[in-house]
Amino acid sequence: MSNNAWSTFDWVVARAGGFTALLLLTLAVAAGLAMSVRWQSPVKWPRLINNELHNFLTLLSTIFVGIHVLAIWLDPFTHFAWYEMLIPFTSSYRPVWMALGIVGLYLGIAIGISTLLRPRIGYLWWRRLHVFTLLIFALVVIHGILSGSDADTWWSISIYAFCVLLVGVLLVVRLIRLFQPKQRDVQRPLPPRPVAPPAPARTRR
Repeated sequence: MSNNAWSTFDWVVARAGGFTALLLLTLAVAAGLAMSVRWQSPVKWPRLINNELHNFLTLLSTIFVGIHVLAIWLDPFTHFAWYEMLIPFTSSYRPVWMALGIVGLYLGIAIGISTLLRPRIGYLWWRRLHVFTLLIFALVVIHGILSGSDADTWWSISIYAFCVLLVGVLLVVRLIRLFQPKQRDVQRPLPPRPVAPPAPARTRR
């Protein structure tokens, strides 16, 4: 395979890996938000949105992020050094927007480690750290739009619009549920029992 052909193939793999990672991350975030608002399928259907699906989508997204990073690093046309791929603001190509992707990667790794350490750190701290998943999503979307070479194509705009719209709608629903006043169960007084009328007095004959 010639150098130009390898560069084209490698760049296609890098773009496909990046967009696939974004779609999987979007579905993982959407699954997490859907579980937070306690959306459930009907009783007769299996519960499709659960922690296992959320964790599986997150793992797949991380794998495709690795493919995306590795393909860009191996591309002979871009000539990225290893530190440009791992250290923010050191890239020669759009350093700010590349840094957002690197920071998002590190935040994702930190949240993954917190999931493994959940029995030690407790559910409360794990849940607080898990909120940063929304920040990761925002960083990845901005990174893709402002550093990707296909950001102005119709199919790329469609993918970004779908991802932002899906997460945005679920986030609005989550915030509405969060700030909605909780309905407290007020114990209503029981209605008074009917009093039986007194029995008529018997008269002696």
